[in-house]
Amino acid sequence: MTLLAIDPGKIKFGYAILTQEKKVLTQGIAEVASMLEVVEKLISQYHVGTVVIGDRTGSRDFCVLLQRAHLPKGLKVETIDEDASSNEGRQRFLLANRRGWRKYFPLGLQSPSRPYDDYVAVILGERYLNSSYR
Repeated sequence: MTLLAIDPGKIKFGYAILTQEKKVLTQGIAEVASMLEVVEKLISQYHVGTVVIGDRTGSRDFCVLLQRAHLPKGLKVETIDEDASSNEGRQRFLLANRRGWRKYFPLGLQSPSRPYDDYVAVILGERYLNSSYR
């Protein structure tokens, strides 16, 4: 079984599919307006057993929307602490995309070239897999 991790937001959200061994199968960013469609597709395509949602901005709204979705029976939906995950996601994004001139400047002086909510979702998934939630 795989895990779908979601970093919720007001306009967009990050998502990531992880294996039990923390291998990232896919990650991305989508608009909240298409959340149900995206989540249902990912759950079906990757045989997701658990959905983990960050507990901050938009978390309650996402949980309510998921209750309306056509989700498989037995699918676990849980929230997880998002504390400092945005900073970790930013750092991970900058490290993963450190090419060209970016190699020569300290990460603290760089700005991400795009939103990094998908990297935050990966971190939330890893936290869940590392925790006693399971």
